Amino acid sequence: MTNLTVITPPAEAAVPVSKAKALLRIGHEGEDELVADLITLATARVEQAAGLALVTRTLLAEWSRWSPDLGGRGARLPVGPVRALQAVRIYDEDRAASDEPVRCRLDCGRLALRPGSMVPGVPPGGAVEVEFEAGFGGAGDVPADLVEAVLRTAAAAYAARSPSSFEFAQDEGDLPPDVMAILDRRREVRL
Repeated sequence: MTNLTVITPPAEAAVPVSKAKALLRIGHEGEDELVADLITLATARVEQAAGLALVTRTLLAEWSRWSPDLGGRGARLPVGPVRALQAVRIYDEDRAASDEPVRCRLDCGRLALRPGSMVPGVPPGGAVEVEFEAGFGGAGDVPADLVEAVLRTAAAAYAARSPSSFEFAQDEGDLPPDVMAILDRRREVRL
């Protein structure tokens, strides 16, 4: 199981309020706060369902053991697209960091060992931490289909007048079918 922590949140929203207001045909400022909340919630739902970070942020993933794929084609990090690897650390059960450097690199967005490196051991009760940057860049770099997915999700919540229904939803089925179709086209093909 992966614990994921946001170290540095995105600097901006994935979709501007003005764009959502235009879609929703809101011509006044009275609901700007609601629209901003809907964008935040819709973005979170789309990111969760797609396994993506739309706007770049720094994340910390923690595992109790290495992925078996690390020594092969590389371990898939929990959120993509991965832009940069910041640090890889091994801790013992007392949270003391290992003195031995972990020799990892990014290979096609996956965490992989550098050539000639062995998979380092994780002490009992210890953990592996991987600090990385993920996202497409700024709001202007988010692909148009994902912007559309966020807008459609926010519009569905606005029409239902229940933004909180998306806040705690964990099931992808909570997303509108047209949004699921957008996300299905982006799913990674595994051979």
